[in-house]
Amino acid sequence: MRNVSATGKYALYTKPGTTKGAKLIASKAKLQEWQTYTNVDRDYYQVNGKNKLNRGSGYYLRAYCYTVTNTGAVYYKVVTMNGKYRGYLYGGKKVGKFAGGLKPANTTQSTLIPTNFTANVGIISGGTLWNQVPYTQYKAKRLAHMTDFNSTTIPHLAKFKITKAIKRTKEQDTYYQLVSTDNYHFSGWVNSIYVDRYSSIADNWGVDATD
Repeated sequence: MRNVSATGKYALYTKPGTTKGAKLIASKAKLQEWQTYTNVDRDYYQVNGKNKLNRGSGYYLRAYCYTVTNTGAVYYKVVTMNGKYRGYLYGGKKVGKFAGGLKPANTTQSTLIPTNFTANVGIISGGTLWNQVPYTQYKAKRLAHMTDFNSTTIPHLAKFKITKAIKRTKEQDTYYQLVSTDNYHFSGWVNSIYVDRYSSIADNWGVDATD
């Protein structure tokens, strides 16, 4: 249905919370953790390259179905973007209008493509190509990975254009949407720290090339 985040006002259960036999999956306190992201958390991510436990984009929720109880309460079935938790969360009294334990979430923000990257670019070692920006949509998948070795699944001299740039709302790291401009036919999203001008990459590999 859409991307949401927990408010921390209600807990996550195996069934709608008022249903007999419903078991607790995650408490209100834990869900409050999921939706909290501060500058301290962001600094931690930038220094360590990962988030603290129960923090970050992996704890946005995807609401994908709902049930209405006999009292008119709407419970959405949700899953965290990292797939670790799944269950029912109270979402108010009106289908499609999130309230109670859920609120709409903008997992990304638009940003500009740097002017020095308007020519061809390449991916450096460590870069992973994703079909979606990781944890901003449910079931984002790794498509290929760049290493320094022959086992790399992205050719070292693969050439791309940047077609779009976005930031993850929580981490504020930038991802570029890349599309091949050569015969390798790759496309996907890569963290900006693993993208460089194609001429620089070609030079590192001892190849004469222009953008």
